[in-house]
Amino acid sequence: MSDRNTPLKLPYRILLVAAAVVPVVLSTAVGSGLVNATQGLPDDAWGWGRLCLGAALLVFAAFALNILGWMIRVLLRRPENEDELRFLESLNRLGRTLGRPSRVIATLAALALIAPIAWLLPNNGLEPGTLYIMSAKDESGPANARRILVQQWNQAHPGNPVEFIGGPDTEPDKQHARMVQDARKAHQADVYVLDVVYMPEFISNGYLRPIDESGRSQEGAGDDFLDNVLNTCRDMSGTHEGLWALPWNTDVGLLYRHSGARGPASWADYFPGSANAAHLVGSENLTVTALEAIWAHEGDVVNQDGRLVLTPDNSAVDFDENVRDALKDLADVYRGKDPEDSVDAEAAALREFANGKTGVMRNWPVAYDKLAKPPASLNSLEVTRLPHASVLGGQNLAMSKWTDKPRAAQALIEFLTSPSSELILFEVGGFAPTRDYAYRYATRPFRTELENAVMEARPRPITPHYTKFSEAFREGILYAIRNKGRYPADFPQKLATIAAGGSHGD
Repeated sequence: MSDRNTPLKLPYRILLVAAAVVPVVLSTAVGSGLVNATQGLPDDAWGWGRLCLGAALLVFAAFALNILGWMIRVLLRRPENEDELRFLESLNRLGRTLGRPSRVIATLAALALIAPIAWLLPNNGLEPGTLYIMSAKDESGPANARRILVQQWNQAHPGNPVEFIGGPDTEPDKQHARMVQDARKAHQADVYVLDVVYMPEFISNGYLRPIDESGRSQEGAGDDFLDNVLNTCRDMSGTHEGLWALPWNTDVGLLYRHSGARGPASWADYFPGSANAAHLVGSENLTVTALEAIWAHEGDVVNQDGRLVLTPDNSAVDFDENVRDALKDLADVYRGKDPEDSVDAEAAALREFANGKTGVMRNWPVAYDKLAKPPASLNSLEVTRLPHASVLGGQNLAMSKWTDKPRAAQALIEFLTSPSSELILFEVGGFAPTRDYAYRYATRPFRTELENAVMEARPRPITPHYTKFSEAFREGILYAIRNKGRYPADFPQKLATIAAGGSHGD
């Protein structure tokens, strides 16, 4: 009996159809994934290789689709011409050569389906390999709340263990320089723990990879991030759209009081006699202190959305009468003292307050747990908002532009900033949460005061040149403190020029 007169059995035909469809579907899916994973033009050979492979798979899929329809029609109905008959004859001969064609085709189809699934399942579809987080400080302590979260991740994702690239420097300017060096040279980090003030710089200079908002995992579903906190993960200058990080923890100034201490109604009621007043140093702490003093005196310098308040001709920062009054009061507080004392301001303030030398202290939320140790007593401690707006601080988790594991890096970021993770950070580590969920379910007695303080907090100037701006701002403030509140004549112009990206002569 000729091949022409031996029709293919229906199960055999169905298996052949499946065998023809599977590679087309897989080529389309894998090719699309590789192409879509590339943001713009690649920066290295690996990126180009992925892009070319993805494009080749899509070309193959497009070509295969042109003949797939014809093959399916031939296999699922009687042949109508010589070409279709010859095609079926070839399949018959191949089947006899292989012996049991149905089993062979079934096996091939199963392998085609199982192979990619087996590759994806162990790592939940994430690129395999270690994920490196560059942090400003050493996160290796076993009791560290952040380390606890990483250990949870490592247990659930053995194919993507996390390692911290820590640093000994606690000074923000040194932390910043180290991360910029890594970002410029395509170094080791997949994820950065970025202070909120450095977000504009890293976004505008192309150091970061944006968050894929369309592919957010269920960890990020039902976002309840506080609005002003999540805004720090966007380009607040409005130049680059999208979400460039997720907020890991926020930060805000709080007022700590021993029970019985008079509740201050203004900056003047607490700051001159507070624990931090004698230890103002020429670091970012000075920028924070000066801005809060200015806002407490109803001045601005920087408005609610982080933009500098400029003179009508935009040539200088507007130092109005309220700002000048704030600088005069700061100078009065530090009269006869050296504001550039090299001590750790926050640690020194904590010691003075804990030892009862002062009844009031302005400090960050993490100070609460440190006061749980003798001789301080939490039973006699009250925590409230400042009587004016505080500077908004905090740290965001952002993907390095150079990471070769973007899906894994984003999944890690979403896990570390999930509602349950935020609750752990607050309850175990004392970090101010970024989500409403953590405030609702936390047990800390000052959680409501803290959430309200965060929502009322104000950003520092939004500029890609913040490091230089803050340095120049501190120099001018120190000058004013030593000169009864009078600042250098060109100080407002210098700040406006630096913030805009220009240079200013000394």
